[in-house]
This record gives sequence, structure tokens and C-alpha cells, in this order.
Amino acid sequence: LVEFARQRFMVPTAFISLVAEIRQWFKAKAGLDVGETSREHAFCDHTIQQRQVLVVEDAHFDPRFVNNLLVIGPPRIRFYAGAPLIYKQQAIGSFCIIDEIPRQFPEADQRDLVVLAKATVAELEMSRARRFLLP
Repeated sequence: LVEFARQRFMVPTAFISLVAEIRQWFKAKAGLDVGETSREHAFCDHTIQQRQVLVVEDAHFDPRFVNNLLVIGPPRIRFYAGAPLIYKQQAIGSFCIIDEIPRQFPEADQRDLVVLAKATVAELEMSRARRFLLP
């Protein structure tokens, strides 16, 4: 799914994050070297605080992120879009794409990102069900 997202949205990086109390970790990633980041700096923390797609067209001009370590240092996020992963009425993480250049993200793209987030949750649910059903 993350590789498909990279191609579909023509971005260098896509990932699925799960957000815990003090960190976010990446369940799947393409174009990203790290396995986790602190929740304090996670764009995804902002994503799960709302129930819609979070779009940051240019992090250098967004007061929430202008001084964020992930903006001023690697991976040097300029553009971010994330759709929350909703499991049993809880936002547990997000399906995200990022780029080092600013960009716009139209409504049609946002809808497609939501579809990928829903597919991710469906995969997580099937994986969980298989663990309980198989010996």
C-alpha cells in the first residue's frame, strides 16, 4: 500500500504510522530510513487529533511545524498529508505521505488517501483475526 501511495501521489515517501503514548512507529514505510519518532514531533499526532485528512502544504509556513525537528532536519518535511486510521472508533495512527517540496493536495487526492487508510485498517483487522483463528 505504501509503495502504491508513493506512485499514485508521486511523492518520495509514504508510511503507515501507529501512535503510542510517547512515540510513533512505522508499521510500513517506503522512502523512509527511521523506524520510529517521538510523538512530540510527529505530524501524525496532529492527524489523529482530528478525524479528517490533515494537509500541510508547506511546513515552513505552518506555525505548528515551522520549528519541528522533522522539518528543520531529516527528513526535511515540507509537504505532509495524513489520513487517520480509525479502529473501533479510535484513531490509532495514520496513513501518510511526505515530500521535501511544498505542494497542493486536492480533494480527490484526499479521498484516495482516506481509501488507503481504510484499506490499511481492514488489513490490520484481518491480520488480527487470522492470529486468533489459526492454530
